[in-house]
Amino acid sequence: MKTVSVNGIDIAYQESGSGPPLLLLHGFSLDHTIWAPQVEALQRSYRVLVPDLRGMGRTPHSGGQITVAMMADDMAAFLGALDISAAAVAGFSLGGYILLEMVLRHPLKVRACGFISTRATADTEEGKKVRLQHMQTVIDEGMAGFAGHFIESLFAPDYIASHPLEIEATQKVVLSQVPDSIALLIDALRRREELTPRLGEIAVPCLVFGGTGDALVPHAQMTALHEGLGDSVIELVEGAGHTTPFECADRVSFQLDQMMQRAGMWM
Repeated sequence: MKTVSVNGIDIAYQESGSGPPLLLLHGFSLDHTIWAPQVEALQRSYRVLVPDLRGMGRTPHSGGQITVAMMADDMAAFLGALDISAAAVAGFSLGGYILLEMVLRHPLKVRACGFISTRATADTEEGKKVRLQHMQTVIDEGMAGFAGHFIESLFAPDYIASHPLEIEATQKVVLSQVPDSIALLIDALRRREELTPRLGEIAVPCLVFGGTGDALVPHAQMTALHEGLGDSVIELVEGAGHTTPFECADRVSFQLDQMMQRAGMWM
Protein backbone atom coordinates (compact mmCIF):
# COMPACT_ATOMS: atom_id res chain seq x y z
CA MET A 1 0.00 0.00 0.00
CA LYS A 2 1.01 3.60 -0.58
CA THR A 3 0.84 6.36 2.03
CA VAL A 4 0.20 10.10 1.90
CA SER A 5 0.38 12.58 4.80
CA VAL A 6 -2.68 14.78 5.40
CA ASN A 7 -4.22 16.41 8.48
CA GLY A 8 -1.49 15.09 10.76
CA ILE A 9 -1.82 11.40 9.83
CA ASP A 10 -0.34 9.08 7.21
CA ILE A 11 -3.23 7.64 5.20
CA ALA A 12 -2.49 4.20 3.77
CA TYR A 13 -4.26 3.48 0.50
CA GLN A 14 -4.46 1.13 -2.44
CA GLU A 15 -4.54 2.52 -5.99
CA SER A 16 -5.54 0.44 -9.01
CA GLY A 17 -6.33 1.11 -12.66
CA SER A 18 -6.48 4.38 -14.55
CA GLY A 19 -9.10 6.78 -15.81
CA PRO A 20 -11.70 8.86 -13.94
CA PRO A 21 -11.13 8.66 -10.17
CA LEU A 22 -13.40 6.63 -7.90
CA LEU A 23 -12.81 6.85 -4.14
CA LEU A 24 -14.19 4.00 -2.00
CA LEU A 25 -14.68 4.48 1.77
CA HIS A 26 -14.96 1.37 3.95
CA GLY A 27 -17.06 0.72 7.02
CA PHE A 28 -16.50 0.79 10.77
CA SER A 29 -13.84 -1.52 12.23
CA LEU A 30 -12.91 -2.73 8.73
CA ASP A 31 -10.33 -1.68 6.13
CA HIS A 32 -9.83 -1.25 2.40
CA THR A 33 -10.16 -4.99 1.72
CA ILE A 34 -13.97 -4.86 2.02
CA TRP A 35 -13.93 -3.32 -1.47
CA ALA A 36 -11.78 -6.05 -3.07
CA PRO A 37 -14.56 -7.28 -5.42
CA GLN A 38 -15.26 -3.74 -6.65
CA VAL A 39 -11.57 -2.97 -7.17
CA GLU A 40 -11.23 -6.11 -9.26
CA ALA A 41 -14.27 -5.25 -11.37
CA LEU A 42 -13.82 -1.50 -11.79
CA GLN A 43 -10.06 -1.02 -12.15
CA ARG A 44 -10.36 -1.80 -15.84
CA SER A 45 -12.26 1.44 -16.38
CA TYR A 46 -11.40 3.73 -13.48
CA ARG A 47 -8.63 4.90 -11.20
CA VAL A 48 -9.86 3.24 -8.01
CA LEU A 49 -8.57 4.66 -4.71
CA VAL A 50 -9.25 2.71 -1.53
CA PRO A 51 -7.84 4.18 1.70
CA ASP A 52 -7.76 2.80 5.22
CA LEU A 53 -9.69 5.46 7.13
CA ARG A 54 -8.42 7.27 10.23
CA GLY A 55 -7.89 4.87 13.13
CA MET A 56 -8.44 1.69 11.12
CA GLY A 57 -6.31 -0.72 9.15
CA ARG A 58 -2.87 0.72 8.46
CA THR A 59 -3.90 4.34 9.01
CA PRO A 60 -3.27 5.41 12.61
CA HIS A 61 -5.12 8.04 14.61
CA SER A 62 -2.96 10.85 15.94
CA GLY A 63 -4.80 11.06 19.27
CA GLY A 64 -7.77 12.93 20.67
CA GLN A 65 -11.41 12.94 19.66
CA ILE A 66 -12.52 11.67 16.26
CA THR A 67 -15.55 13.05 14.43
CA VAL A 68 -17.23 12.04 11.19
CA ALA A 69 -16.65 15.59 9.91
CA MET A 70 -12.92 15.22 10.66
CA MET A 71 -12.85 12.03 8.58
CA ALA A 72 -14.66 13.81 5.73
CA ASP A 73 -12.01 16.54 5.83
CA ASP A 74 -9.36 13.79 5.73
CA MET A 75 -10.80 12.49 2.48
CA ALA A 76 -11.05 15.92 0.87
CA ALA A 77 -7.40 16.55 1.81
CA PHE A 78 -6.47 13.07 0.58
CA LEU A 79 -7.80 13.90 -2.89
CA GLY A 80 -5.97 17.22 -2.82
CA ALA A 81 -2.70 15.53 -1.87
CA LEU A 82 -3.05 13.29 -4.92
CA ASP A 83 -3.78 16.32 -7.11
CA ILE A 84 -7.32 15.13 -7.82
CA SER A 85 -9.67 18.09 -8.11
CA ALA A 86 -12.83 15.97 -7.79
CA ALA A 87 -13.81 12.28 -7.72
CA ALA A 88 -16.82 10.05 -7.60
CA VAL A 89 -17.07 8.70 -4.05
CA ALA A 90 -18.83 5.66 -2.61
CA GLY A 91 -19.14 4.97 1.09
CA PHE A 92 -20.17 1.76 2.82
CA SER A 93 -21.86 2.09 6.23
CA LEU A 94 -19.59 4.48 8.23
CA GLY A 95 -18.08 5.38 4.85
CA GLY A 96 -21.51 6.60 3.81
CA TYR A 97 -21.75 8.85 6.87
CA ILE A 98 -18.35 10.26 5.94
CA LEU A 99 -19.45 10.75 2.33
CA LEU A 100 -22.53 12.72 3.41
CA GLU A 101 -20.34 15.08 5.43
CA MET A 102 -17.80 15.24 2.62
CA VAL A 103 -20.25 16.23 -0.11
CA LEU A 104 -21.85 18.84 2.16
CA ARG A 105 -18.56 20.30 3.46
CA HIS A 106 -16.58 19.97 0.19
CA PRO A 107 -19.17 19.84 -2.61
CA LEU A 108 -16.69 20.68 -5.38
CA LYS A 109 -14.64 17.58 -4.49
CA VAL A 110 -17.48 15.11 -5.18
CA ARG A 111 -18.78 14.33 -8.67
CA ALA A 112 -21.13 11.48 -7.68
CA CYS A 113 -22.20 9.77 -4.44
CA GLY A 114 -22.66 6.05 -3.85
CA PHE A 115 -24.37 5.39 -0.54
CA ILE A 116 -23.95 1.69 0.26
CA SER A 117 -25.80 0.17 3.24
CA THR A 118 -25.99 3.53 5.02
CA ARG A 119 -28.39 6.30 6.07
CA ALA A 120 -28.65 10.03 6.75
CA THR A 121 -30.28 9.78 10.17
CA ALA A 122 -28.50 10.21 13.49
CA ASP A 123 -28.65 7.58 16.22
CA THR A 124 -31.78 7.44 18.36
CA GLU A 125 -31.36 7.87 22.11
CA GLU A 126 -31.59 4.09 22.47
CA GLY A 127 -29.01 3.67 19.73
CA LYS A 128 -26.66 6.02 21.55
CA LYS A 129 -26.97 3.93 24.71
CA VAL A 130 -26.04 0.82 22.72
CA ARG A 131 -22.99 2.63 21.32
CA LEU A 132 -21.86 3.44 24.86
CA GLN A 133 -22.21 -0.22 25.79
CA HIS A 134 -20.10 -1.19 22.77
CA MET A 135 -17.47 1.38 23.73
CA GLN A 136 -17.25 -0.08 27.21
CA THR A 137 -16.92 -3.61 25.82
CA VAL A 138 -14.03 -2.55 23.60
CA ILE A 139 -12.33 -0.70 26.48
CA ASP A 140 -12.77 -3.59 28.93
CA GLU A 141 -12.36 -6.63 26.69
CA GLY A 142 -10.55 -5.38 23.58
CA MET A 143 -11.54 -6.37 20.06
CA ALA A 144 -11.99 -10.04 21.00
CA GLY A 145 -14.94 -9.15 23.23
CA PHE A 146 -16.56 -7.06 20.53
CA ALA A 147 -15.86 -8.98 17.33
CA GLY A 148 -18.16 -11.99 17.65
CA HIS A 149 -21.50 -10.18 17.85
CA PHE A 150 -20.34 -7.52 15.42
CA ILE A 151 -19.41 -10.04 12.72
CA GLU A 152 -22.80 -11.72 13.05
CA SER A 153 -24.54 -8.39 12.46
CA LEU A 154 -22.55 -7.64 9.30
CA PHE A 155 -23.84 -10.50 7.15
CA ALA A 156 -27.07 -12.31 6.38
CA PRO A 157 -27.22 -15.74 8.12
CA ASP A 158 -27.26 -17.62 4.81
CA TYR A 159 -24.11 -15.80 3.69
CA ILE A 160 -22.33 -16.64 6.95
CA ALA A 161 -23.18 -20.32 6.48
CA SER A 162 -22.08 -20.47 2.85
CA HIS A 163 -18.98 -18.22 2.84
CA PRO A 164 -16.73 -19.29 5.75
CA LEU A 165 -13.52 -17.98 4.17
CA GLU A 166 -14.92 -14.47 3.70
CA ILE A 167 -16.26 -14.47 7.27
CA GLU A 168 -12.90 -15.61 8.64
CA ALA A 169 -11.05 -12.92 6.67
CA THR A 170 -13.44 -10.22 7.92
CA GLN A 171 -13.05 -11.42 11.50
CA LYS A 172 -9.26 -11.16 11.22
CA VAL A 173 -9.60 -7.55 10.05
CA VAL A 174 -11.87 -6.65 12.97
CA LEU A 175 -9.62 -8.38 15.52
CA SER A 176 -6.56 -6.53 14.16
CA GLN A 177 -7.94 -3.08 14.97
CA VAL A 178 -6.56 -0.90 17.78
CA PRO A 179 -9.12 -0.89 20.65
CA ASP A 180 -8.45 2.72 21.70
CA SER A 181 -9.10 3.97 18.17
CA ILE A 182 -12.21 1.81 17.78
CA ALA A 183 -13.65 3.18 21.03
CA LEU A 184 -13.14 6.73 19.72
CA LEU A 185 -14.78 5.79 16.43
CA ILE A 186 -17.81 4.34 18.21
CA ASP A 187 -18.15 7.67 20.00
CA ALA A 188 -17.92 9.46 16.64
CA LEU A 189 -20.78 7.30 15.36
CA ARG A 190 -22.79 8.06 18.49
CA ARG A 191 -22.34 11.81 18.12
CA ARG A 192 -22.85 12.14 14.34
CA GLU A 193 -25.35 14.73 13.15
CA GLU A 194 -28.80 14.27 11.65
CA LEU A 195 -28.32 15.14 7.99
CA THR A 196 -31.68 14.25 6.46
CA PRO A 197 -32.80 17.92 6.27
CA ARG A 198 -29.72 18.75 4.17
CA LEU A 199 -30.04 16.04 1.52
CA GLY A 200 -31.60 18.52 -0.90
CA GLU A 201 -28.28 20.38 -1.01
CA ILE A 202 -26.60 17.46 -2.80
CA ALA A 203 -26.63 18.26 -6.51
CA VAL A 204 -24.74 15.31 -8.04
CA PRO A 205 -25.92 11.90 -9.29
CA CYS A 206 -26.39 9.49 -6.39
CA LEU A 207 -26.81 5.78 -5.80
CA VAL A 208 -28.42 4.17 -2.76
CA PHE A 209 -27.77 0.44 -2.46
CA GLY A 210 -28.56 -2.01 0.32
CA GLY A 211 -30.23 -5.21 1.45
CA THR A 212 -33.65 -5.81 2.95
CA GLY A 213 -32.07 -8.18 5.49
CA ASP A 214 -29.65 -5.57 6.88
CA ALA A 215 -29.49 -5.97 10.67
CA LEU A 216 -27.73 -2.62 11.22
CA VAL A 217 -29.43 -0.17 8.81
CA PRO A 218 -33.17 -0.75 8.26
CA HIS A 219 -33.99 -0.62 4.56
CA ALA A 220 -36.70 1.97 5.28
CA GLN A 221 -33.91 4.37 6.28
CA MET A 222 -32.13 3.69 3.00
CA THR A 223 -35.37 4.42 1.15
CA ALA A 224 -35.71 7.67 3.10
CA LEU A 225 -32.16 8.61 2.09
CA HIS A 226 -33.00 7.95 -1.57
CA GLU A 227 -36.21 9.98 -1.36
CA GLY A 228 -34.40 12.95 0.17
CA LEU A 229 -31.86 13.15 -2.65
CA GLY A 230 -32.62 15.10 -5.79
CA ASP A 231 -30.99 12.75 -8.33
CA SER A 232 -30.84 9.21 -6.98
CA VAL A 233 -31.16 5.61 -8.10
CA ILE A 234 -31.93 2.94 -5.49
CA GLU A 235 -31.50 -0.83 -5.44
CA LEU A 236 -32.45 -2.94 -2.42
CA VAL A 237 -31.58 -6.63 -2.73
CA GLU A 238 -34.11 -8.97 -1.13
CA GLY A 239 -32.65 -10.78 1.87
CA ALA A 240 -29.13 -9.34 1.60
CA GLY A 241 -27.42 -8.32 4.83
CA HIS A 242 -25.36 -5.28 5.73
CA THR A 243 -22.09 -6.03 3.92
CA THR A 244 -23.39 -5.73 0.37
CA PRO A 245 -19.94 -5.09 -1.21
CA PHE A 246 -19.30 -8.79 -0.44
CA GLU A 247 -22.79 -10.28 -0.48
CA CYS A 248 -23.90 -8.49 -3.67
CA ALA A 249 -20.48 -7.85 -5.17
CA ASP A 250 -21.46 -7.92 -8.85
CA ARG A 251 -24.56 -5.76 -8.33
CA VAL A 252 -22.64 -3.16 -6.31
CA SER A 253 -19.92 -3.02 -8.98
CA PHE A 254 -22.49 -2.70 -11.76
CA GLN A 255 -24.39 0.09 -10.01
CA LEU A 256 -21.20 2.00 -9.24
CA ASP A 257 -20.26 1.78 -12.92
CA GLN A 258 -23.72 3.06 -13.86
CA MET A 259 -23.31 5.92 -11.35
CA MET A 260 -19.99 6.89 -12.92
CA GLN A 261 -21.57 6.98 -16.36
CA ARG A 262 -24.53 9.05 -15.13
CA ALA A 263 -21.95 11.54 -13.79
CA GLY A 264 -20.20 11.68 -17.16
CA MET A 265 -17.12 9.94 -15.81
CA TRP A 266 -15.92 7.30 -18.22
CA MET A 267 -12.89 6.63 -20.40
